[in-house]
Amino acid sequence: MNWLFAHDNRFLEADDGQIYSEVAFAYSNWERYLVHIDQLTVLARMEKLGDLNKKAINLSSGPGVTFQGVEDPYGVRTLTPFPIGYKTVLEAVKKTDGVIARLPSEIGYMALKAAKKTNTPYCIEVVGDGYQTMATYGNWKGKIYAPIAERKMKRNIATSQHTLYITERHLQERYPPVGYNVSCSNVEIPKIEKDTLVRRQARIESDRKRLHIGMNGSLSSPYKGFETTFLALAKIKSELPPFEFRILGRGPKERWQDLAKELGLEDCVVFSGTLPNKDVCTWLDDIDIFLMPSKTEGQGRALIEALSRGCSCLGSNVGGIPELLEPEQLHESGDVATFANQIKVLAISKEKQLQYAERGIERARTFQSEILQNKRQEFFHRFKEVIEMRN
Repeated sequence: MNWLFAHDNRFLEADDGQIYSEVAFAYSNWERYLVHIDQLTVLARMEKLGDLNKKAINLSSGPGVTFQGVEDPYGVRTLTPFPIGYKTVLEAVKKTDGVIARLPSEIGYMALKAAKKTNTPYCIEVVGDGYQTMATYGNWKGKIYAPIAERKMKRNIATSQHTLYITERHLQERYPPVGYNVSCSNVEIPKIEKDTLVRRQARIESDRKRLHIGMNGSLSSPYKGFETTFLALAKIKSELPPFEFRILGRGPKERWQDLAKELGLEDCVVFSGTLPNKDVCTWLDDIDIFLMPSKTEGQGRALIEALSRGCSCLGSNVGGIPELLEPEQLHESGDVATFANQIKVLAISKEKQLQYAERGIERARTFQSEILQNKRQEFFHRFKEVIEMRN
């Protein structure tokens, strides 16, 4: 049996044919599907690897998985019945037994259109808010397209008989399900070791010379909230102990270097580049306070990973973040003053850091692989049964 996975992610092809991804989508991601099928075709944007360091990104290719590129789906034709790339998507759907569309994504929408046209069974993974993703994209085109994207997403989910949400409540309320649906995060963290809290407590209680504050996200993303953090840190710099603001993520850093210099933070900011999934935990173990001041967020993969390592976390009150943090750890998106005060209070209170660490580790336990795998396998098993009954 062959399934097709459709999403807008950008994959990178090396000269030797191996496929990589800068964000998520290591080969282990595909194993959740391959346990049910013989072959998975990934339909996405494809580019050449270029001079990127393979060791710093995720290897996506492996047995049972093939990749097929789709023309960049964004542009004026997105608004028409036949967007760029639709013919490619339609031909790929004709060759598959079932479609998995990860939304929001233009390639996902096209795959669903093709599945309905060819009467191919499909399921949907809801990983973000179609409206907010476009509204916070960073330019006027995104704001104009946002309500259209929202309607597309609502219309497709309203006809889906198999829908998987990564949140417990937020995305279900925004895009209500009709058929069979489950709540199951797409974040899978390893089993949390018994001594994780002990090691974190030892770090909190040690006499460190410098506080490490961290964020993880694409530097080119307009909705991750980097500017909010820079402004907040500048506001309270003189009231904080010596600190480093470490940023893990891909993308051009010049804009943020200029802002750091303008705000007097140039000596405090460290750009950590990119790391494969397996090395992110090591990076987090050296972070004291982890921040996610996003303008929009599906659930917050990076936040869950930080919680699992005992980092003291603060975030905005958007998307699925309030499902992960307590009200006192949240701020209104863009509220620099409140955010700055939360950072200041947390930075000087070891007691609060330990409290947040304990709470975060317990919350993260529900995202351990062994727990989520059972829910996810049941969902895709039922989807497979529907396909088999039709054949």
